[in-house]
Amino acid sequence: MTAAGGRRAEYLQGITGKEMTVSWVQQATLAAVVAATVFPLVAFCAVFLFMRSRPRLAAQCSIGAVTVAAGCSLFLLGLHRGMSEPFQFTVRWLVSSSVEIPFGFLLDPLSLLMLTVVAVVSLLVQVYSLGYMGGDPGFPRYYAFMSLFVWAMMNLTVAPTLLQLFIFWELVGLASYLLIGFWIERFSATQAGKKAFVMTRLGDVAFFLGFLVVLLELGDLSIAEMNSPRAAELMPPAGLTLAALLIFGGIVGKSAQFPLLTWLPDAMEGPTPVSALLHSATMVAAGVYLLARLFPFFSLSPTAMSVFLTVGTLSMLLASTMAMVSRDIKKVWAYSTISQLGLMIMALAAGGYFAGVFHLSLIHI
Repeated sequence: MTAAGGRRAEYLQGITGKEMTVSWVQQATLAAVVAATVFPLVAFCAVFLFMRSRPRLAAQCSIGAVTVAAGCSLFLLGLHRGMSEPFQFTVRWLVSSSVEIPFGFLLDPLSLLMLTVVAVVSLLVQVYSLGYMGGDPGFPRYYAFMSLFVWAMMNLTVAPTLLQLFIFWELVGLASYLLIGFWIERFSATQAGKKAFVMTRLGDVAFFLGFLVVLLELGDLSIAEMNSPRAAELMPPAGLTLAALLIFGGIVGKSAQFPLLTWLPDAMEGPTPVSALLHSATMVAAGVYLLARLFPFFSLSPTAMSVFLTVGTLSMLLASTMAMVSRDIKKVWAYSTISQLGLMIMALAAGGYFAGVFHLSLIHI
């Protein structure tokens, strides 16, 4: 039994009464992560269904939910500072033949860091939006979409399987489309939303094919299993490289890397707080997070890592030079973001895990 599996077994024994030595830390951890990932969904449903004509209440509901999420994330980060092994809470979700796919939460230093970054940045952006979006006719709709984004992004960071991560990865894309094209009366905004949606979907098609290759070759979509040394034993080198390159296609689309980098500057047509939340703070960082999340798996293929390094270098150079000649400050901001994401991918692809993750967290501060 794996360490994560042992933790889960110990937890289940505790809640069934067979062994009452289960620590309060595990119970508090599960309660906090459930609250952090569920409250934004409750806020989205409540605002979208019942508060569309009550803007003040909609903002209070959305900000209250993300405040709870941020508080729980900070609590988890402090509670598990210096944790030696991950906590994994899962339940059976899908079963087909010998393949079993669970649904739950995977908490380790990387996911805890990203969970906190997403929640805190989202809270700050939503508070700032009170003044920026005040008086807008779509004010309640704006906060509903914000809550949808926060829910999807936070669940993405704690997904224990590649399938669960992909589902919330797509929901993040949906939320970004809705927020970029928020001002539907402006043709340029709707076009920018469509462009972002289509170009990121191109990368996501490759991502989808990549996790199908993993499922066929490895027979398991668990992130812990993919990152274990067994992956190199069970998957042939060609299959492993193919899966890594295909999954990286999703990273290229989401993080606006070469050649799918032109959608991000156009996405600045959305409200400025949306630009801050999605395209310079959390959404585009999801691609870098996925690269760090599957770093041990990707490292098994030197060929794939060389391709990642090349793409990151090209993206960094192209975006930085584009920023020099752009006359729109928001587009300069977008190209600068692409360049910094390219630097993160370069660091990770060169084997500098700490450098890449440190840059990812530092750029949000």
